[in-house]
Amino acid sequence: MMTNPARPCPICAEAASTKLPQYSRDGWSVEQCDACAHVYLKNPPGYGALVEDFAWEKTYVDEHQRRLKESPVVYRLDVATRIRHTAFRKSMEDKWRTWFGSGAVLDIGCANSGNDYSGFTPYGIEISKELAEEADRNMRAAGGFCIFGPGAEAIWKFDAAMFDGIVMSSYLEHEEEPLKVLEGAARALKPGGKIYVRVPNFGCINRGLSGQKWCGFRWPDHVNYFTTADLRRIAGKAGLKVQLLNPVRLPFDDNINALLAHKD
Repeated sequence: MMTNPARPCPICAEAASTKLPQYSRDGWSVEQCDACAHVYLKNPPGYGALVEDFAWEKTYVDEHQRRLKESPVVYRLDVATRIRHTAFRKSMEDKWRTWFGSGAVLDIGCANSGNDYSGFTPYGIEISKELAEEADRNMRAAGGFCIFGPGAEAIWKFDAAMFDGIVMSSYLEHEEEPLKVLEGAARALKPGGKIYVRVPNFGCINRGLSGQKWCGFRWPDHVNYFTTADLRRIAGKAGLKVQLLNPVRLPFDDNINALLAHKD
C-alpha cells in the first residue's frame, strides 16, 4: 500500500492526532485532530495513486459490491431512500439558475461533465485523465474547457473573479488540500457569486448508528470527514461564509448541502 507521509490536519495544520480504530480499515488510518477535532485520513494514497489506482470510475463498482455484500438490506434501503428523496425535488439545473443566475460556472471534480449547465459557459477540473479529456471536449463545445489535475493546483490557473458559480458536489471529501482549494475558489469567484458544496455529513445520526458501515466512509479516497462546524471553520479561513441548504433535516441527512459566499 503506497501512502503519503503522515498528514497534518487539513483545517488547522496541527500534526498531533488520535487514531479512531473503529473507523480505520485495511491499513488506512482515520484520525481525529487533537486541536480542532476534525476527522480525516492520516495516510492518504496521494494524487498519483488517486489517478492510477483509486479513480472514481475504477472503484465505483467495487465499492457498490462491497456495500451490497456487507449490508445488503441497509444498502438497498439507502439507495431507495436517495431515489425517493430526489424524485420530486427541483432539478439541479433549476438550482444552478436560482443560485448562480447565468454566466460562467466551474465544476470541480466534474468527471466527464455529465451535469447540464445549459445557459452557462461551463468549465471544469478533473483529476482522472480519461474523464478530463471527455469533459474538455464537451465543455469546449459550449465555450469553456476542462483542466486535468489536482483541484488544489488547477484552481489557481483560472482568472480572479471569473465565475458566477462554482460547484463542489461530492468533491471536498476527496481533496487532500481542501483549504487551498477553497482559498483558490474564493479568489476565482465573482463578487456576489456562490459556491455549492455537498459533502458527507460526519455529524449525522446515521453515522453514529452505522459505525464503519456508514455510507459516508470510503477508503482510501475519502480523506476528509466534515461536520457543519468543520465546514464553517475551513470556509471561514478562506474568507467565505456558509449557508446550509438542509438545516432542518441535517441531523438525519447523510450529506451536508451548502452555499458558500464571500464574507460581507
